[in-house]
Amino acid sequence: MRRKKKEENKNPNGWLYVKALFYLLEMKSLYLILLFLLASIIFKAQVTQDSIPKHYELNRPQYNAWNIVYQEWMTKEYGKILKENNLKMNCGTCVSVFMNAVITIDSLGKLKEYKVITAKKCGASFTKKLEERFMQWFFSFKFPIELYNSKFEVKLGTGLKC
Repeated sequence: MRRKKKEENKNPNGWLYVKALFYLLEMKSLYLILLFLLASIIFKAQVTQDSIPKHYELNRPQYNAWNIVYQEWMTKEYGKILKENNLKMNCGTCVSVFMNAVITIDSLGKLKEYKVITAKKCGASFTKKLEERFMQWFFSFKFPIELYNSKFEVKLGTGLKC
């Protein structure tokens, strides 16, 4: 009889180990669920940030409309801006003057806002004055209907291939 009691005494300890094991598994699954939720939040934030299309990712009518606007800006404004700011591009000291920005166009075809992503003149950063001068023409311009209510990234300016 004593042996049976000793064996019976081992079973409760065995059940404690099993309960402890299940508890740990529940904790691990809780950590896995929390880790999955955290990863989902981070991924969603990244997708939201990356979901602003670049000008070359626009649909064909929007791309064509933007290309016409950009070519007009390059023809009418870019050269003036370079002269006003004494910027002469060459392969030695100044290979590029450009600004990457996200622009938002409202339902009336007007530039609502912009956010500069990068802006470089001859390897240095833009001044606030130069940034505003780059955008000045766009604030007075009425965009084509294909670009109404849109938001996309553009590159204004150019660089030399040396």
